[in-house]
Amino acid sequence: MAITKDELEKFASTISVERLLSFQQSKDDTIDILIERYKTNVRISQALYPELSVLEVTLRNAIDTTLKSCISKTWLEDEIKQQNILTSHEYSKLVEVYNDTKKEYSNRDFTIGKVIANLNFGFWTNLCSKWYSSNIWNKGCCFKGVFVNYPSNANNIGAIAIKLRLIRRFRNRIFHYEPIFKKPQNTLKMYNEIMEMISYLPSDSADVLNDTSIFLNTYNQEMAIK
Repeated sequence: MAITKDELEKFASTISVERLLSFQQSKDDTIDILIERYKTNVRISQALYPELSVLEVTLRNAIDTTLKSCISKTWLEDEIKQQNILTSHEYSKLVEVYNDTKKEYSNRDFTIGKVIANLNFGFWTNLCSKWYSSNIWNKGCCFKGVFVNYPSNANNIGAIAIKLRLIRRFRNRIFHYEPIFKKPQNTLKMYNEIMEMISYLPSDSADVLNDTSIFLNTYNQEMAIK
């Protein structure tokens, strides 16, 4: 039976009519089916948090550590004083975040590490592009300093950039609460892309993913229901 306008309007000020209808796959879908798909989407999105967290935190810290080693221990502070490495877009973002972080914390509590943490995923993934080949990635130790487990000795920042761009779009859809589970195989593919990118980066003994990841179990449970 077709979903009525009255049924949809009950969710106008919460989930929203437009968002609910984005989960409709057939004219025979009921409002209960749409709500359940919405909940499934939330569960799948939630299950991807550990992987996205590990990727974002490790990527930014690996880049920072490598640039401290390959360029200067104070590369970020130096860049704030004089733009040498970054393009205008990333430089503007860095200065903005630096100033906002200084305002957020007192002089005693402010550290450059807090600036690094406040720079968003887009900033760090933009650094992983061919635009930065001459300033970062063509320097001898930089590529392998960040992507320590990349399965080739060649500098392949172009391939890395393509994967990170796709992951960032996917990540943004999750954090903007958009549908990501209409085509489950595509979601699984993106999970595998995230895990592949994590595998290229430095690792430690914390085993954060081993202790927190629930994505595959959640995915298999939702697929069994479908």
